Amino acid sequence: MEDGAVSASEEGTPQGGLVSPVLANIYLHYVLDMWFEIRYARTCHGKAYLVRYADDFIACFQNEEDARRFRSELTKRLAEFDLEVEPSKTAVLRFGNGAQRNCDRDGLRRPKTFNFLGFTHYVGRSCSGRFVVGRRTEGKRFRKKLQMLNKRLRQLRVEGGKAMMDYFKRHLGGHIRYYGVSGNYRQLKAYAYWASRLLFKWLNRRSQRRSITWERFSKVLREGLLPRVRIVHNLYPKPLWMTQTGSRMV
Repeated sequence: MEDGAVSASEEGTPQGGLVSPVLANIYLHYVLDMWFEIRYARTCHGKAYLVRYADDFIACFQNEEDARRFRSELTKRLAEFDLEVEPSKTAVLRFGNGAQRNCDRDGLRRPKTFNFLGFTHYVGRSCSGRFVVGRRTEGKRFRKKLQMLNKRLRQLRVEGGKAMMDYFKRHLGGHIRYYGVSGNYRQLKAYAYWASRLLFKWLNRRSQRRSITWERFSKVLREGLLPRVRIVHNLYPKPLWMTQTGSRMV
């Protein structure tokens, strides 16, 4: 249904429909996943991996030649099923342990980043200097979620402050549970700060009189009535050789 008009089609999936991700997952399992694992990966000179979520995926290759060949082979493979690669979201990027060294050799400042599932992934380093996959909240998603929160809080003004607070707790809690990954703490704190400013603004716009002062609002934040910003998903657990027998990896 578009603009109130219903149209039937025997091809494709409805944009934004609930069934679309399910059908995409089933379809690409045979079109992409099995083809990559059974046919293409076996022709590579180095290691090859595929990470896919619905219709978004990342192909990782140890050998650069395999990566560039995959791009052309992928276009041919998808064309057989009337599918196309999105040019603006497709690129061959240097990533991994030797990416920075290769960029230095070619006179480039740093390896490029890429966005996947709401995160910007970049080449990072641990405290010991080892390579790690750095992740931070994608800037576009960050701003879009704040805009959505702002709109929703404005709509809830007529329902009172309790309804606004209840929604804000669920919203911020859900954001922390999804984006609370290792290395993203600074972005979590930034989002909680700007989201709290929006809540403070709309709490004071329920009437012509100011409903709450910043001192009172800050007390609410300090008393822990709102979800605590924390890392929920530790993506870099201690390796096995650093753990003792019977200890729990954290």
